[in-house]
Amino acid sequence: MPTLIRMTRAPSPSDPRPPHANQAPPPADARDAAYRVLSAHAKTFPDLMPVEPQIQHLEPRDRALCHAIIRESVTRWITLRYIVTELAGRGFETIEPRMQGVLIGAAAQLLLLDRLPPHAVINESVEWAKQYIRPKAGGMTNAILRKVARTRGDAIDSYSNQSNTIPLANGSALVLNNLNLPEDPLTHTSTAYSLPKATIKRWTKLYPDRVNQLVSHTLIHPPTLVYTQHWTEVPDQEDLAPHDSLSHRVYTGSRTHLTRLLDANPSLRVQDPASSSVVQSIPDGNYNTIIDYCAGQGTKTRQLVERFPNATIIAMEIDSRRLDTLMDVFDDNRSVLVRHVDELAESVPNGADLILTDVPCSNSGVLARRMEARYRPMTIQVSRIAKIQQDILSTVIPYLNPEGTLVYSTCSIEPEENQDQRDWIKEDSIFELIEDHQVLPSATPSDPASMYTDGSYASIFKKLK
Repeated sequence: MPTLIRMTRAPSPSDPRPPHANQAPPPADARDAAYRVLSAHAKTFPDLMPVEPQIQHLEPRDRALCHAIIRESVTRWITLRYIVTELAGRGFETIEPRMQGVLIGAAAQLLLLDRLPPHAVINESVEWAKQYIRPKAGGMTNAILRKVARTRGDAIDSYSNQSNTIPLANGSALVLNNLNLPEDPLTHTSTAYSLPKATIKRWTKLYPDRVNQLVSHTLIHPPTLVYTQHWTEVPDQEDLAPHDSLSHRVYTGSRTHLTRLLDANPSLRVQDPASSSVVQSIPDGNYNTIIDYCAGQGTKTRQLVERFPNATIIAMEIDSRRLDTLMDVFDDNRSVLVRHVDELAESVPNGADLILTDVPCSNSGVLARRMEARYRPMTIQVSRIAKIQQDILSTVIPYLNPEGTLVYSTCSIEPEENQDQRDWIKEDSIFELIEDHQVLPSATPSDPASMYTDGSYASIFKKLK
């Protein structure tokens, strides 16, 4: 197997603040904060990375509005770009990034967010353009956004591919006044659902019977799902509704109450069934030492602690921020050791009986949650990441003891990252495939939250003597 090539995180996008923001104050309100983030995205599109808005000083209501603007803008970027381009009468690529950011953000509010007065959206967006682009930019912003506001028609119960409608996240549709989407079927679908044409073509080939559901799934506002498998005493909670997975509930309350609920019940955590199924599928065994090599925020690490309470678990990460999070999460847990991946050799001098590699991937199974990932060229992504995945496997496999268990998992639905990697591991005759399973994203925007799941993949191997 190849030697590990050390990979570092991709650089973050440029500072989300305007160019002269070193002298500028923090964002004045939700729109200011959102437009700064969207301007940064406009510079790097389609290669978007998560950017945290500077909203710590704002009131909760403003923070929520900022997140809503960013979410709708990024999730529907292709849709909004098409509408703005048609109304502006010029190519979107000819518009400078800060102007793109304010136009996309304002169009998202005018078309996709209810209960926002159009005049307030337009006026504040025009003032932002004057301040952060140039004074004369206000005129162009005002003219285009007034056209966008007039384009918004009525909401109808469902989307049925009409030429003058766009689907909404709740299963309904919005009529566009005097504006039609492209006639070409592929371009029409891409514009309506804001997904690259290459991704739609790819899924059509891979999942011909599920492609419509997979595409529409990416528009959903994902519900908050709580893993309750080890909750021994389930109290009567009005804001914990049933889910199709018996080990999960749908949380419907406030964020503040959720924090209190999780703090008071350590066995609860926010986790999707597609994610929890990976650890649930690990066969019972006498695992003395376990490596969680790509531990992330520690969600699956906590599952491992619950399933194998007598094991020593080494949670490993390469990212310093995630390491800090892991340190905080497991500060009082003596069975979990948090280590940097460079400390692998000294951390397991006697090898490991179980290794979980929840590796970096394209995130194609969780595009409803990872909105920034939806526009990256999928074929290029999976080709690049597949090499990283194999490098990770090549690094950890030598530390697996004979008769030990190797778990490989992703949140992808792409065969290059899943079944192809399974077959690559099988090429080594020391491994026997025990199980592999794939979970495809389920539910469409019109389905109840109880049907929602992300997508994932896992394969489980036993190392022979």
